[in-house]
Amino acid sequence: MTYFCAIILMAVITYQWIQLTAQQRTIKDLNDRLMARSYAEYAAGKAREDPPPELQTRSPKSWYDDPNILDGDDE
Repeated sequence: MTYFCAIILMAVITYQWIQLTAQQRTIKDLNDRLMARSYAEYAAGKAREDPPPELQTRSPKSWYDDPNILDGDDE
């Protein structure tokens, strides 16, 4: 019974720690957004933290090509 209670207690503590970390991340993001002078300054700060992923582009080989790959003109 003691081991069961200890396991439950550790699970609750871990869950609360994960929730608290997510909450603090949200608060930090909202605080950064609030303290920025304009949206451009906020967006410039976010761009340095995590850049957007690179999109694979190529010219189509025929009139009907793979729709999952963007054409060179779709950018």
